[in-house]
Amino acid sequence: MQRRYIALLAFAGLWNSSGLQAQSSQRVNLHVSETAGIRRTAFPVNARVSLARGAIAQPDHARLTIGGAEVPAQYSAESRWPDGSVEWLDVDFNVAIGPAATLDYQLEFGENVKAAEPPRGLAVEGGADFIQVGNIKFSRGGSPLIASVRYRGEEIGKGTNGLFVTDQTGHRFDLSNAGDVTTEILKTGPLFAAVRYSGYINIDSGYQAPFALMVEMPNSKTLVKITAVVIDPEKRLREISIATPLAFSAFPLVWDFGTSRWTYGSMRAITDSVMLTQTPHDWNIVTSSGGKAQLYETSGTTPAGAVRWGHIQDAKEVVAFALESHADQADGAWNIRLEGSGQLAFSYAAASPATEHRMTVYEHFVTTPVQIGAATSPSAILSPLTVTVEPH
Repeated sequence: MQRRYIALLAFAGLWNSSGLQAQSSQRVNLHVSETAGIRRTAFPVNARVSLARGAIAQPDHARLTIGGAEVPAQYSAESRWPDGSVEWLDVDFNVAIGPAATLDYQLEFGENVKAAEPPRGLAVEGGADFIQVGNIKFSRGGSPLIASVRYRGEEIGKGTNGLFVTDQTGHRFDLSNAGDVTTEILKTGPLFAAVRYSGYINIDSGYQAPFALMVEMPNSKTLVKITAVVIDPEKRLREISIATPLAFSAFPLVWDFGTSRWTYGSMRAITDSVMLTQTPHDWNIVTSSGGKAQLYETSGTTPAGAVRWGHIQDAKEVVAFALESHADQADGAWNIRLEGSGQLAFSYAAASPATEHRMTVYEHFVTTPVQIGAATSPSAILSPLTVTVEPH
């Protein structure tokens, strides 16, 4: 249990990363590839490079280049050797790349190497009760999670906000009564920010479930990535959820899901709702209006496919969302619920009792029309650029 908990708290939930031992070399090659057939503009990329003991004392003794020209990048030490030198170096940068293309970068490092000052970007401020990352404010205790979104005037509303779990009897628990909560600002920008919450969710007086909650933001998109892991050794939990309440200005609210048919509709009252349920074999969408629920659409006899993204919007603001599916989540059930009140809730229930519950949600705050306001698409978010790191 203790070893598993330590491993849980060590996870970093990076956008996309891979690494190879750099050994004593003073240069490594990084290859960034686009594999989904989507053009990317200023798309966030993370590379992890393993360095030999004593290679560099500080992470800024590195420089990323392409074709001999330095690339704006953010460098941080994920871990250090016992002598204090950098063991794993994190490199965050933005990439513009065409469909199915590959770009070759070089990373130089050494005590005589010095990175240029990165450009202005995300500013991270920590207060007694909050952490401000760019336009988005997070509570320091993790409940509520997103306290406000000032991006072009949009604000977070009242409602369920952040991580919660449901036990086998249907009782819900969130971080409002969590124990031993630690909040760490892991990356302070300007290109990438990361905040990690960890502690215990109190299920009852005799049972606590360790959790880790990672919030990440790139400077190039108004995009929040939330990754949650809850450890449940007694298998008493059945579902993990992440929720965000939004404050839209007026009805109607328009929604859509990324089904094979591109399913869409609207909500015209605060009591309206729509819910998508996805299983390994099929999916269905149920709408509710005036207290009456009805089946709206199903996958039918066609292959179900994975429905992991969508949008909700009013006349001015859009929130795009996407859910990342992990390899061990092939047999469970996903639910996405959107309400006329602005409440969003994403949940996953494993097919059988599990000792670990995991969920990753992306929320992208933009303006209408989404084709102009968005700096990226849900499909691109769910297909990050591939990074390989090799010694030169």
